[in-house]
Amino acid sequence: MSESEVKAKSKSMLQIKSHSGIRSQMGLPNRSGSRLKVRRQSYGFSGVPGIRPVERTSQIAIEFKRPPLTHLPTYQLEPSYRFHVPLVKKISEELLDEHFTGHKYNIQESPALALRLAGELMRKIKALQFNRYRIITVVTIGQRRAQSYNNAISFLWDHERDSYVDLQREVNSAFIQVTTFGVYLD
Repeated sequence: MSESEVKAKSKSMLQIKSHSGIRSQMGLPNRSGSRLKVRRQSYGFSGVPGIRPVERTSQIAIEFKRPPLTHLPTYQLEPSYRFHVPLVKKISEELLDEHFTGHKYNIQESPALALRLAGELMRKIKALQFNRYRIITVVTIGQRRAQSYNNAISFLWDHERDSYVDLQREVNSAFIQVTTFGVYLD
């Protein structure tokens, strides 16, 4: 093919693509035209209210940033200060005595109390500075009725280094379960 034939062919292809009646121009059989139309490019969660994309650092996910590296590889296999279960249990019990005694279940206030308790418990435990431990706190508040409650959490577990504290309390109209995990970061 000569250069002029290539230019003519590419020009005719551009004309074909620019017409809305693509099917009739290309001589395709009468099928659904939805497969031939090109969709507008999506840019992730930009249409969802409350989610704003951050600056572009990766072509894979423009909405999420990689968290900063908190630990350099030291190849340390044992923690210098282990997760101390009795101390964490004492802090959790004091927090429950302070905030949950006399609580009446309310559909608006109880979830806010669960978030506040989880945040405060995390701050107090992180202040103890358990070296190289990830602290995970799960607080569940539910209304007491004639029902049962089962809670299951699953992830990889190292029985030698990881530990947890689990507390339950009940008042007349509500129950609370506070579970705090200390998971060692290798």
